[in-house]
Amino acid sequence: MAEELHGRTAGMDHLTKALRTAVSGTGAFVTVRGPMGAGKSALLRALAVQADSDGAVVLRASGAPDERDWDFGVADQLRPVPAGFVVIVVDDLQWADESSVRWLIEVASCALVVTAVRDGEPGAGIALPGRVVRLPPVSTAGWSRHRLADCLRRQPEPVRGVARAMAVLGDHAEIGLTTELAGLDDDTGDAAVRRLRSLGLVTSQRNPRFADPAVPDAVLAAMTTSEQDTWHAAAAALLFGRGHPAEDVAEHLVATRSVLPEWAIEVLRAAADTALRRGQRPIALSHLRRAVSAQGPGRAALLVELAIAECATDNLLALQHLCHAIQMLGSCRDRAAAVLRMPLAALGVALPLVQDVIGPVERDVRQLGDRDLSLRIEARLQYAGHADLTELTDSTRRLRELGPEPETAGAAERELLTVLSFSATLLSRAPAKEVAALAGRLLGHVPPGHADEMTQLLVKTLCAADSPLDAAAWTDQALAHAVETGTADDQALLRASRALVAVHLGNVGEARLLAKSVLDHVQGERALVGSDAMLALAVVALKVQDEQLSERLLSSPVEVGDPRTALVLDLVRGTDAVARGDAWGGLRVLTDAGRQLDQLGWRNVVFFPWRTTAVRLHQQFGDVGAARNLAEEDHERAVEWGAPAGVGRTLRVLGSLTEGAEGVDLLHASESALSTSANRLELARTHLALGLRLRDRCEQAATDHLRRCHDLVVECGDERLARQIGTHLRGEVRRAELTRTERRVVALAVAGQSNQEIAHSLSVSVRAVEKHLTNSYRKLGVLRRADLAGALSHPF
Repeated sequence: MAEELHGRTAGMDHLTKALRTAVSGTGAFVTVRGPMGAGKSALLRALAVQADSDGAVVLRASGAPDERDWDFGVADQLRPVPAGFVVIVVDDLQWADESSVRWLIEVASCALVVTAVRDGEPGAGIALPGRVVRLPPVSTAGWSRHRLADCLRRQPEPVRGVARAMAVLGDHAEIGLTTELAGLDDDTGDAAVRRLRSLGLVTSQRNPRFADPAVPDAVLAAMTTSEQDTWHAAAAALLFGRGHPAEDVAEHLVATRSVLPEWAIEVLRAAADTALRRGQRPIALSHLRRAVSAQGPGRAALLVELAIAECATDNLLALQHLCHAIQMLGSCRDRAAAVLRMPLAALGVALPLVQDVIGPVERDVRQLGDRDLSLRIEARLQYAGHADLTELTDSTRRLRELGPEPETAGAAERELLTVLSFSATLLSRAPAKEVAALAGRLLGHVPPGHADEMTQLLVKTLCAADSPLDAAAWTDQALAHAVETGTADDQALLRASRALVAVHLGNVGEARLLAKSVLDHVQGERALVGSDAMLALAVVALKVQDEQLSERLLSSPVEVGDPRTALVLDLVRGTDAVARGDAWGGLRVLTDAGRQLDQLGWRNVVFFPWRTTAVRLHQQFGDVGAARNLAEEDHERAVEWGAPAGVGRTLRVLGSLTEGAEGVDLLHASESALSTSANRLELARTHLALGLRLRDRCEQAATDHLRRCHDLVVECGDERLARQIGTHLRGEVRRAELTRTERRVVALAVAGQSNQEIAHSLSVSVRAVEKHLTNSYRKLGVLRRADLAGALSHPF
């Protein structure tokens, strides 16, 4: 009972005083008033319990809406009234008949009569004698939908109309809009709002709001589908007429199935554009789908816009809508423009469908004699063939046909060459050096800060050709530009590209941080970065082999519609299984996914180094023959492609499988190949392999290799490999002496000063401080500022 009366103790105190007076036989009439849910019934129940414990005869009754015309209906629940200490408790007196009310007033001369009246109900204005205990509104959260609907059903039509208008308008329920939508004049609308307020259903502010979300839910549930449709259509027209933003109007247009007026299509399109700029893709899709549902001359253009918006969530559906749009467009140039507006990633899902959609457009464009348009359409068809070995082979042949130095002056030529270069990269049957040179020339035409899908293909090509330095400057500029002017999704896409560049430079620490920042954005904003970014992150995860990164990538909410990217993620899944102790299961997943990628023509050993892990596992299981076959196959492909990172890595793997001097020669060949590679971490791993192999033959040479490995690993930020090298060195290598300036910088850093503060103290630039710290990290064998103090007190 104490919980039931929470917040109503003052009201109970008044009733207790009246009860004490009634003990002497003195009558009284007390009315408890308040809106629905204020706790009137609970208060009356508490009084009845207390009166009964005090020895009173307690009589109870309740009014009902259907019994208001039944004379003495409430009185008959109570009569006869005995003599003595009597307490009469009547709930919902607003529904009692007039005869019973008069009878209760008379009885109050000799008994305590306590009644409850619900404010806002018909009959609540009844005049009653005696004291009034008024209860304030409380939360409506516990009210049932049936109870709310029942309460509203008994209200006059203007009250119900205002409630419907408020429920339909939602956050835009200003008093003027609400009254106009309900079709009421100002006075009637104000009176209806006051009634709702007295019921406790709305707040008391100037523009009232429902007291609880349960109230509008009940209002809408009581409306038929047809009624809701009509009200939302009227709300859209009202907001449009009042000049409200397109997104406010579109919310109601989407909610109605009524025939859309002419102005509605432009409103829905504008609202979709706004939603896309804000990253609210599901809302944009709902607006565009509603617009497309209306028949009209602009429907084909709307279908194209819908297809573009759908690419991030469902490429197959996007292509189907593009197909419908192309069939509706009458002009060949309009059809070509529709194809060119589609993101590249959407064209890599279903080759037969893409060929059916784009093939006829390409033939029509060729007949027009527009060379640039024809080349751009061809580029899209070539990209669609990336999932087919035959198509990739034809693309590589097409690239050769264009000669060693094809023309790159025109934008159309550059688009085709970009796609053909990436095709050749995937298949790896063209010289990496030539492909990288072409990609570098193409990237040179890209304005600083300009980021699109074609440019990101060039980044992938340069990384896979072991020329990531050419892409590093571009990604830095593009990312800086996106931070200033781009959306959060743009920044995430570019960070994925920058992570790819970093990992191919061997900077696994930087790559790991960038990849995790992309996943933070994806999981925090439910952003849709697409298959291209997921491919970049998967390649990063394959090379970094960080369990936490792999787990987060594999659990990402991004839907990967591209089967090729899904297979690369399976490679990550396999390496992750191995890291978690399931060597056999991981090997099976790795091999299945790798062989499927081979069948598709995705053979690049720099991008997809899955055989290196598989070789190690076969060797671990004692199957040296299988390990060597895989290693030789990997090396043959690496030599065919010619990128130093791939050649050097595969030579190292072969060297680890080969005993004696021949194995050492292979490792030295790996060192020589990797000395020209941009990937310093691969070179560090070869130095480690040489250091371990030479320990028993030439201690000084082994130490030199381990020292070089150590310096490179510190620069690359690979903590795990740094710890491994530290174990092997066993104190044999001493850290290089810090210069006088480096010692001062390190001392200030250990003292807690920032780079800016150190620069100010030493009167040098921040850039100089960063350089001294980097050199100190390398010499001291640490990876971060926090490790400096320990490194100084515990020499290596």
